[in-house]
Amino acid sequence: MSDSTARKPSYRKVVAALAESEDRYRVLVEGIRRYAIFMLDPKGIITTWNRGIQELLGYDREDVVGQSGAMVFNRKDRAAGAFKKELLQAKRFGESITERSNVHKNGTELPIHDTATSLFDPRGHLIGFAKVARRIDVPADASPDTAAELAKTLALLHIESEHRRRLEAQLLTAVEEERQRLGRDLHDDLSQRLAALAMMMRALSKPSKGRRAVDAKKAQDIGMLLADAVGAARNLSRGLYPVTLTTQGLPAALEELATRVPKDVQFNWPRSERLNIGESVALHVYRIAEEAVGNAIRHSEAKTITIELQLISARKAVLSISDNGKGFHDGPGQHGMGLQNMKYRAGVIGGTLKIWTAPGQGTVVKCTLPIRQRTN
Repeated sequence: MSDSTARKPSYRKVVAALAESEDRYRVLVEGIRRYAIFMLDPKGIITTWNRGIQELLGYDREDVVGQSGAMVFNRKDRAAGAFKKELLQAKRFGESITERSNVHKNGTELPIHDTATSLFDPRGHLIGFAKVARRIDVPADASPDTAAELAKTLALLHIESEHRRRLEAQLLTAVEEERQRLGRDLHDDLSQRLAALAMMMRALSKPSKGRRAVDAKKAQDIGMLLADAVGAARNLSRGLYPVTLTTQGLPAALEELATRVPKDVQFNWPRSERLNIGESVALHVYRIAEEAVGNAIRHSEAKTITIELQLISARKAVLSISDNGKGFHDGPGQHGMGLQNMKYRAGVIGGTLKIWTAPGQGTVVKCTLPIRQRTN
């Protein structure tokens, strides 16, 4: 279950490249004037700001980033759900072009030509929307940013967005490699040193001529503390990087996870079946399971937690984590960073992640993962 051994960029290099990409992206977006440029996430929340928003509608960065794109619609259109309809149309047909009035920060309304374009990743998953707005009563060619320049900038933004997504995927891999290095250092170095010290202290704690009983007792106590430290270091090592995943595969690593966490977790897997998946895919799936189990332990107040891994076809398997806890309201803005990370990891491996939950009805997290085709 090993991937290609091609050299991968280090954690620091990926972080530096991502920072450079972020700077280029910001400069591109903020440099466009007279056009209000909105970048929205799949739920319609504004993620970027450009100077054109301030010039056209008067809003500063802190006014709009993190808010719904509906905030610039007038009261009548908001009441009619115009923003939601616009995004649905853009998602279905690729773009939505409308003319309506937007609300300036000072409360006045301006006639606006508005284009919303849906953005998809190479696997066809919706990653957000790009919105471009300009005043209808001002000719487009009156702006120093001509239509051609705007189109060029938007194309560059799309390229930069794809570059950033690739870097984010590389960053996940680089982080895991750092965790693996730290985990191995803890297991192979620190744990061994502590274990050696514990053995020495046990030897010192044995009765010996000329040694006071109190000194032997202190040596015995220190040995016990060192033994506890060895256990803690090894548990931390397994948490940082699951060695079992590399040596025995995903099912064994999930079974170990079920026994390692401080709660009774059941793991179900048909032992007669075999998985043929890449190491990086297995690692992302393991992290999804780890996050889902951790969420259930911390938040659900569940009495039972179950991990299930099933083959559903020659090309797909499904990981399910379910609990009988208190659940939660699965609505807009209810997904925390942990759930977002799980969805992102599923997308990176070419899979999907869905969550079913409701107050008082527990939670089910399902991740569909790809299976490699066996080669003869």
